[in-house]
Amino acid sequence: MNTASPTLADAEPAGAKVIRSISVILPAFNEQFNVRKTVETARRVLRPLAEKWEIIVVNDGSVDATRAICDVLARQFSDVRAIHHMENLGYGAALKSGISAARNELIFFTDTDGQFDFQELTQLLEWIDRYEIVIGYRGKRSDPFYRLVNAWGWNMLVRLLLGVRVRDIDCAFKIFRREVFQRVQIRSVGAMVNTEILAQALRIGMKIHEIPVTHHPRNHGAPTGAKLRVIAKAFRELCRLWSKLRRINEDQEGLLPRVSVELSQPAHH
Repeated sequence: MNTASPTLADAEPAGAKVIRSISVILPAFNEQFNVRKTVETARRVLRPLAEKWEIIVVNDGSVDATRAICDVLARQFSDVRAIHHMENLGYGAALKSGISAARNELIFFTDTDGQFDFQELTQLLEWIDRYEIVIGYRGKRSDPFYRLVNAWGWNMLVRLLLGVRVRDIDCAFKIFRREVFQRVQIRSVGAMVNTEILAQALRIGMKIHEIPVTHHPRNHGAPTGAKLRVIAKAFRELCRLWSKLRRINEDQEGLLPRVSVELSQPAHH
């Protein structure tokens, strides 16, 4: 756990928590070979963990069979919803669509590529009573060398420019209390979204806890994060965020309205 920042702290977990409700966001772009397995795994893991849950799959303009599979899953399972972007808008836009649609008190997101162990969500939940945000970091990344170098450079740049001192800022295994997105905005449409969320949260004074998670090799599909256009977009957004952070205040309006989640309808399992 990185203790360089006063808002990143280490402590013993608060203990087992009875989860009343959780929304799981799954961005998907050309994941026809992964999305069904990921959704079915999520449902199996969530069943003993929460009284109420929903799974929101955001198809970000896929050109394969991802859209059709998402629609089948939504018809098959009452706790699964599908959101479609007509074109590929970017990872940040997909997360924003999913989080904006979330109804529950906890919001968790991960990828649909099968590289994370969904069962390890239980480890994040152990800490969510004490911290507004609990994030995973890949203890051993199953990525090509060039992606490891890119990730190291990006983390260093974010530390220097924004002061966000976390081990693995883009690890797609994060859980948030709903109140985070009642105060944090999402304006990034691309790979910068994780940096934007955590930078705003730290500036507002929220606490973040990090735990190691397992990272598996990708079996199907191709990653997009190392493409030059994705990297270029992230750098442009980083420059804009550096400027915008100076205007963030604790009373800003977030992505979600500040209303009770008790208004949400229970999912039937």
